[in-house]
Amino acid sequence: MTTRRKITPTAAQPQLRVRDSSTSAGFISGSLPGTAPQQPIWACPICTYDNLEEHQSCEMCGVVRDSPAPIHASVPFKFDGPSPDDAILGAVQGSKKPVQGEKLLFFLSPSYVTDSLSLLPANSHARAKSKAAAPTSDSPGNQSKLSDKEHGVSEKLKKSLVLDGDSEDVKESSKQRLQSTSNKGLPLESYKPEPWMMHLGSKTAEKSLLNLVVVGHVDAGKSTLMGRILYSLGRVSHKEMHKNTKEANEMGKGSFAYAWALDEGVEERARGVTITVAVAHFETAKLRVVLLDAPGHKDFVPNMISGASQADAAVLVVDAAEGGFEAGMGAEGRESGQTREHAQLVRSLGVSQLVVAVNKMDEVQYSQERFEEIKRILTPFLRHCGFRDSSVSYVPVSAIAGENLVSTPSDELFRAWYTGKDGTLLDALNRLEPPERDIAKPFRLAVAEVVRSRSLGSAAAGGKVESGAIKIGSKVMVMPSREVGVVKSLEQDGKALQAARAGDGVDIGLQGVDAGVIVPGGVLCHPDYPVPIATRFELRILTLKLAFPMLPGAQVVVHAHHAKEPGTVTNLTALIDAKTGQAVKRSPRCLTSNQSALVEVAPERGLCVQEYIKFRGLGRVVLRSEGRTLAVGIITRIISYQ
Repeated sequence: MTTRRKITPTAAQPQLRVRDSSTSAGFISGSLPGTAPQQPIWACPICTYDNLEEHQSCEMCGVVRDSPAPIHASVPFKFDGPSPDDAILGAVQGSKKPVQGEKLLFFLSPSYVTDSLSLLPANSHARAKSKAAAPTSDSPGNQSKLSDKEHGVSEKLKKSLVLDGDSEDVKESSKQRLQSTSNKGLPLESYKPEPWMMHLGSKTAEKSLLNLVVVGHVDAGKSTLMGRILYSLGRVSHKEMHKNTKEANEMGKGSFAYAWALDEGVEERARGVTITVAVAHFETAKLRVVLLDAPGHKDFVPNMISGASQADAAVLVVDAAEGGFEAGMGAEGRESGQTREHAQLVRSLGVSQLVVAVNKMDEVQYSQERFEEIKRILTPFLRHCGFRDSSVSYVPVSAIAGENLVSTPSDELFRAWYTGKDGTLLDALNRLEPPERDIAKPFRLAVAEVVRSRSLGSAAAGGKVESGAIKIGSKVMVMPSREVGVVKSLEQDGKALQAARAGDGVDIGLQGVDAGVIVPGGVLCHPDYPVPIATRFELRILTLKLAFPMLPGAQVVVHAHHAKEPGTVTNLTALIDAKTGQAVKRSPRCLTSNQSALVEVAPERGLCVQEYIKFRGLGRVVLRSEGRTLAVGIITRIISYQ
C-alpha cells in the first residue's frame, strides 16, 4: 500500500527528507527493516510533492528547487480553451481566429471599463486608479508610441469585426442588421421621394383608382347587390352564373345565386352570410373600382373594420322592407343594428363619401313614401356621424330584380315617381372622387392577408399601399420583425406590375425574409423610415352607445388597420369639447355615451401604428369589447415604443 504524508514546511526553502527507492511511490515516513538505503528528498514549496535530492525542479509542477515561492501559492488555473483575456489579446495581436465582434467591442468600450470599475469595492477601485496613474515603464515618449500603436490596432480590429467577410452581401446584411435595431429611424422630414415615384401613374388617359367598401346590416342584400352589378358589367360569366344558380337551387337558396359570385367559401354558402371581405374589380366611365364586400353580421365586425380601413368611399346598403330598416337602426327598443354601427365605423376610419343604396324596393312595391321616410331618418343621423350632406347620395334599387343598378328602372311603379335625374347606382359610384394620395411620404403597406401563390413565392403579403411607392427591386422592412427583404414581384387582380403607388391594392412577393414573419396587422415600410411599434399611446376618441361607463383599467380590444390586440385603458386624461377641441375637464372619473375625450391605451403587445397627423391610414383606432364598439378615435401621441 502506497501512502503519502503532507509536509508543512516552516520556511520557503525546500525541506530535506528521505525517499525509499524500493517502493513504487517511494514515500515513507521512516526506515523499515530489510529495505534499501533511504535517499534524501525535498518537498516542493508549491505542491508539497517529495522529490529526490538530485532533482533541481519539482517532478509534479516543475517549480525550480531554489524558488522562493510563498507558502500559500497555488497551482495556476487554466481554461480548457482560450480564456476571454487570451481571446482579446489574440485579437489585438492580429490573431486570425474568429471572435464575436459585438461582444469584443463591448468589452473594449470605455463605458464597459467605467461600469466595471464602479462595481469594484472601494479599495479595489482606488488601487485600480492608482495603478492607472502610477508611472510604469511607459515613459511619456513610450506612452505616445503605445497609444498610436493601440489606436491603429483598435481601428484595424473594428474594421475586421464589422466588415469581416469577403462578399458585399455580408457587409450589406451587417449594415441592415445594425440599422434595423433603431426604432425611430430617420426623421420623416428628411425623406425625399425619387423622381420615378412622382411620375408613376400620372397619365391623363388612365382611370383613377377608387377603393369602395360595401357595408350594412345583415341580410340587407349587400352581396346580392354587388354580385348583380358584376354580372351586369360582364365581370361574372354566364357559365359561372348558371353554375351558381343551379347549386343555390339544389340547396334551397335560389335567391343567393348572385351573392355567391362574391361569397365563395363553403361556410359562407352554407350559412348564407358573408364572413370574410371579398374583393372584386370593375370599371365605370372614369374610375377603376376595387370592390370590398364586408360582412354585415355582428359577429364579424372585426373583419368589416379590416375591410373598411382600406376604403376611399362606401356604399351603405339599407333594407327598405318593413321592419328591416328599423332592425338595422336599432329602433323601438331593439339592440343597436349594424346599419348604425357600420356608418359610424366607416366615418371614423376616414371615409367621407357615402352612397346610400335603399335596397329591396320591390318588397314595398317601389313606394316613394317608404324611400322618403328612410331618407328623412338617415340624413340627421349621418350628419351626426360626420358626413356632409353634399357627400351623401341616396339611390333606390332592387338587387334581386336588377332595377336601377346599371340602367334606368323598367318597372312602371318605379318609373312613375323616380325620374332618374339622380341616375342609377352605377352613375352615383361614377361621381365619387378619389382622395389625395400620400405619394411624397415613405412607403407604408398595412398587411391585410398573407398570400400563397406560385408566382409570388412563399413570403408574400397583400394590402393597400397607404403612402409612397414601390417597384420590383425595392428594399422593404417587415414590421414588427424588422427583417429587410427585396421586392421580387408585384401583382394586382392577378396581373403582374412593375410598380405600385399609394392607393393601390397589391400583392407583394418578397425575397430574403422568412414567410413566418409576415402576419396580418404587420406593416411593410421603408427600411430607413420604419414604423414604430407602440406599446402605449394617447387617443382622442368619441364614445358610442355604452352599456356601462368606461373606467380607467377597462379591458378593450384595440383595432388598428388590420391589427387586433387586447389592451387596457390606462388613463382618462381629459374630456374634450367636440366643437372647440379644448379640454373641459381633467382626469374624469368615467366616460359615458357620446363623449369626446383624451385617453391612454396600452395594448398587450406592441402595435405598428403612427400618429394620425403623420400617417392617417395608420393612425385610426377602434375600441371594442364583448362584441360591441365602445369608441372610435385617432392616435394623437405615441407615449412609449417597444
